[in-house]
Amino acid sequence: MTARITLPHEYATIDPAVRRELVQYAAVDGYPLTGILHRPARTDPPVALLAMHPRGDFTRHYLAPWLLEGGYAFFGAVTRHLNHDADALHERLLLDVAGAVAWLREAGFAQVILLGNSGGGSLFAFYIAQQGLAPAARLAHAPSGDASGLPGADLPAVDGFILLAAHLGEGQFLLDRLDPSVVDEGDPAAVNPRLDMYDPANGYRPMREGPSRYSPEFLAAFRAGQRARCERLDRQALAWCEEAAFFRRRMSASDEGCEAGERGGAHARGTPCAAAALHAHLPHARRSAVSRSLARPLGACARIDLLLRPRSDRRQLRRGAGAGDERARLALDVVGPFVERRARAHVAVRLAADSRDQRARGYRHPSRGGAPCLRRGGVLRQVHHELPGADHYLRPTASDGCDPRERAGREIVVPWLRARWPA
Repeated sequence: MTARITLPHEYATIDPAVRRELVQYAAVDGYPLTGILHRPARTDPPVALLAMHPRGDFTRHYLAPWLLEGGYAFFGAVTRHLNHDADALHERLLLDVAGAVAWLREAGFAQVILLGNSGGGSLFAFYIAQQGLAPAARLAHAPSGDASGLPGADLPAVDGFILLAAHLGEGQFLLDRLDPSVVDEGDPAAVNPRLDMYDPANGYRPMREGPSRYSPEFLAAFRAGQRARCERLDRQALAWCEEAAFFRRRMSASDEGCEAGERGGAHARGTPCAAAALHAHLPHARRSAVSRSLARPLGACARIDLLLRPRSDRRQLRRGAGAGDERARLALDVVGPFVERRARAHVAVRLAADSRDQRARGYRHPSRGGAPCLRRGGVLRQVHHELPGADHYLRPTASDGCDPRERAGREIVVPWLRARWPA
């Protein structure tokens, strides 16, 4: 029998005495969900850590063994868009988060701490932002126009927030990597050479010839081009959404007419229902977006110009680590009252790189004033750590024999938890 493959974000082994329970629960709108609750072998702690990802399965998250060893419970849950979020509304995913938090409260956990790893960081930041608002002030619709369900939903509060190797969100992540040289989305080979990061005239060099070097002028034009292409893609996506909404309305109207016709004998006479004819031509905005491959989405100059990366990354890359490796950043926050929180799922907190207490600040949408930033107001006690020699999944990239996952769990996260919520 073939051995089970351990995915990068999963633990390989865990104490067999750990009690694991398959949990079936629901989002706050009733959508059925599942998760796995891990409890220490001999205790029932009052504190649980929750991990989720927009499309990933964090039920076997690699930090769970260290949390359980420290005496804390761990709940890994999935969303309604497991392994495929092309049709996902991140606003609606907050209903899944709320359902998981509510279930933990009902299960008797006095404190719930969010463990936001990778894309789960921006998802949880979005949840905290919306949870802190009055229901009427929450986002009623997604950018596509679809209803979010947030104003009428019960979003339970949480007690703490951990960001572990989290990016700023899918939208910001993609914006930072769009290749702006693409001039025709239907023809990935049609490029503007002045914005091509792989054109030697702009500073590119093959690795065997030495590092690439890009001028500040090129980088400024490159960034402006990324924003321009992003806006172009946004316009196309919104047009697809409007088209789909139009045909859904037509479908609804045709269904009503079809029902009336059937009552009058039209169906018996063999007259085709108008809704059936419309359905054959019904475009689906999100399906259309998925069926068109995004041309050249990896346009990050820092991948091949090491001077654009932090110094520790440069040293790590020179030692032979892959270009996709990065320093693992870990921040731990005690959640306090926020004001002026406005966010979409692709906006997360940008954390200050120190360990002093910070003033609370909400979120700013990147399309309304640049990169996400922190604003004044409210209180958020924040601690920041960096884990050199670790990749995105906290796997070791150095040869010093240290386990970044063990260090994150035993030396950083568990002590931080014990100082606030003893197990």
